[in-house]
Amino acid sequence: MEFKTVEALVSVGARYVGRAPTFDVEPGWWSEVEAITRHLDELLGVPTVVLRLVQADEAVIGRGGRVVYHVEAMGEPRSGVLDETPLPDWDSVIAAQPLRSTWAEVGGPARLIAWARSVIGPVDAVQVKTWNLSCLVRLPGAWAKATSRFCSVDADIIEHVRLYDDTLAPAVLATSRVDRWSLLAHAPGTDCWEPDRASVESVVPRWVAAQAALAGEVDELDAPRLLPDELADEIAALIPRVALSDDEVSGLLKLVDRLPSIVGELESAGLPISLVHGDFHPGNWRSDGTHRVIVDWADTFIGHPATDIRRLHDFLPAEKREHAREVWSAAWRRELPGCEPLRALRPMSVLGPLTYALMYQRFLDNIEPDERIYHEDDPGICLRSALDMAGCEL
Repeated sequence: MEFKTVEALVSVGARYVGRAPTFDVEPGWWSEVEAITRHLDELLGVPTVVLRLVQADEAVIGRGGRVVYHVEAMGEPRSGVLDETPLPDWDSVIAAQPLRSTWAEVGGPARLIAWARSVIGPVDAVQVKTWNLSCLVRLPGAWAKATSRFCSVDADIIEHVRLYDDTLAPAVLATSRVDRWSLLAHAPGTDCWEPDRASVESVVPRWVAAQAALAGEVDELDAPRLLPDELADEIAALIPRVALSDDEVSGLLKLVDRLPSIVGELESAGLPISLVHGDFHPGNWRSDGTHRVIVDWADTFIGHPATDIRRLHDFLPAEKREHAREVWSAAWRRELPGCEPLRALRPMSVLGPLTYALMYQRFLDNIEPDERIYHEDDPGICLRSALDMAGCEL
């Protein structure tokens, strides 16, 4: 288990009140904050929320190491606990930043929680996660989620999905599209990180059926576009923005020239452009042994549906991949007789990483500087993966 060492800069509103004694928490993912606020609530004697990452250990990106957060206390902290020495750079910590997430602003999580309570009543609320893509709060029987302006709104996407399968995603309890807030019913069970055959045979065909139905609605969906036939121009524009070696640049430019033929191979499978979940790994499936739902819809985009099976493939143990491919292919052949889904897999092994390189760059272009450490290396990693896969088969 990788612990993270937390330094909390605490404010009441925007007023700095002190630095908390350093403490260790687990699990170590920087975005997971439940253990942090639990510790600080007890230490300070008032409820707290984490607003944002201020600084983090660059040697252990994403997990563990030393992490500094701006924490807002919902009342005056217990006296004698904090180091109240003035912080010389406090003004820079709270200075307005045009790309800052709404929930990373003073009062941001409190507004999300107040909205959720206005729907389900004055219940306990626990902030579970916060970072540049979302803020997630657990309430009894429900989850409140805020998403970034460049991501999809979970509740909005789910409402479209549930028109075709109302068992495939959690029920929507409320939505604020202006604020990009979703209030969703809790999905019972556990995350399916290593799904059994029954889970694959339940989730994959149902999602394929929904994608086939949603293909006719892509122009009506409020989701980003990441289309295969636009990749060549977009990747060509991305390459100069990423730290790459001369050999990598040369290889990628040659790959860009090949993209029309690779996209043509993808299109020969006969699958439609539709809604892509975007993060279709089994950790985003929930199962109680009988009912299985897909969660975390903020990364959805309009694109090629083989992107999702490629994502699933990358997370599954090697011995489970063939079964998943067979289930996915059979599901598409039922929905679109005459299509050849397996023909999409080889080109998607290259196009998938390129698609995610663009997605991660979109994240970087739309998040404040302090939070870019989460994704700084991701476009380059994806571009190199595409290069590696260009000469390989799935």
